[in-house]
Amino acid sequence: MTNDHLTHYHEARPRLLSLAYRMTGSLSDSEDILQDAWLRFAQVPAETVGSAAALLTTIVTRLCLDLLRSARKKRETYVGPWLPEPIPDLYLAHEDATQRETVSYAFLLLLQKLQPVERAVFILREIFDYDYAEIAKTVRKSADHCRQIFHRSKKALRSEYTARPQAGAHERELLAAFLVACSGNNLPRLVQMLAHDAALLSDGGGKVNASSIPVLGSSKIAKFIFAVRDKGGRKRYYAARLNNAFAIITYAENEPYSAQFFEFAGNSLTRTLIVRNPDKLKLFADRENLVRLKILQPLVGFLGLRGAY
Repeated sequence: MTNDHLTHYHEARPRLLSLAYRMTGSLSDSEDILQDAWLRFAQVPAETVGSAAALLTTIVTRLCLDLLRSARKKRETYVGPWLPEPIPDLYLAHEDATQRETVSYAFLLLLQKLQPVERAVFILREIFDYDYAEIAKTVRKSADHCRQIFHRSKKALRSEYTARPQAGAHERELLAAFLVACSGNNLPRLVQMLAHDAALLSDGGGKVNASSIPVLGSSKIAKFIFAVRDKGGRKRYYAARLNNAFAIITYAENEPYSAQFFEFAGNSLTRTLIVRNPDKLKLFADRENLVRLKILQPLVGFLGLRGAY
């Protein structure tokens, strides 16, 4: 290892983390992969490195592929809906607006439908603008095959995904109104705020109480929210910018309880995604530090709420 190795690694690290996170949907796994990549990169003689950025990308991509292949059975037996591990927007400060859109939950869930190699080819080409020759070396396929994989994957994703505008004041107002309705006693009002075909997915990973199946339809979701809202003891709520969206982080007994994401169309909530698996909330354990870093903001001030929040 030389000082050049360390310099190259630190320069590439934000981009490598972005790559690994999109591949795995897990921030903790991505951090482990980057640590492993560094150990491997540090053993490569400096005179044989060539392009450090390309070599690091290859190492990280192949480690991601190895992880995804080994985790396939584990994912198949996962209890209930699987959702990505939340990542603060602060981790994506090096990316432009177009790139950050591809870390939204809606996009990440679509990426999970691609096979590991398909995902790698698509991410490297579409998000990081690698040419097919570079991608071919990384995934050990021919350039022509990679081109075919990319176009097939892009067509499949395009048929299911529509880019959403950056969340702004309107979404903030809708979220505030929705949360007020959730904390009240007017069930019809809450139903009214939900699209008739709305969906609620809750990821507990079999480790905490969560719905093991999606809750579908405005009436069922409203009843579900009213049934579970007071469970878990006294709660505190914070707003955060995660995965290029507004999110609510809830604490119960000073421990992270959930991270909740919301999707709107017009004036209706179409989908809410709730991460409850404690393994995916470890980043939020040090609440005071996250508030200091302004990753978390008290919900009352952020949305202008009163009362329970």
